[in-house]
Amino acid sequence: MDKPVIRIAWQDDKPAIADLNTRAFGQEDEARIVTQLEKDGDVVLQLVAELDGRLVGHILFYAVGVRGKLGAVGLGPMSVDPWVQREGIGKQLIVQGLTMLRDNGVSVVFVLGHDWYYPKLGFSVEATEPFQTSLKGPHFFALRLRHGPPMSGELIFPAAFGIA
Repeated sequence: MDKPVIRIAWQDDKPAIADLNTRAFGQEDEARIVTQLEKDGDVVLQLVAELDGRLVGHILFYAVGVRGKLGAVGLGPMSVDPWVQREGIGKQLIVQGLTMLRDNGVSVVFVLGHDWYYPKLGFSVEATEPFQTSLKGPHFFALRLRHGPPMSGELIFPAAFGIA
């Protein structure tokens, strides 16, 4: 397989991103979340993976509030076209996104995801310990990109996720 081109998502990509998320997850929930995050201005970074002119991957990073402190960033949704899953496209999207976030001063990234996947990329449940959220558990991870605030606090997620 050729190596996909990872680039920042364009406005024109929105229909293809919605279609990709729906196919990858087998439902429309993630596509609705992406649309709501965009509408609410909560998107920090969106990247896509393109292979032979076709969108085959998408990742979104969104703003996470930390009550009374500098905010953080959340990862998700991330989707890869079912016909090229397990080819490393998701990992490439994550690595490129984390590099760009680190270069722009982001200290910590949170994700709710598979416990067999995200620890391989440096995320850990332990890194979430100083933070308070109803999401805590074996599938809630954090990765500290650099030393600096926020170091702890109550996490506030965008309305698009419906997390109290």
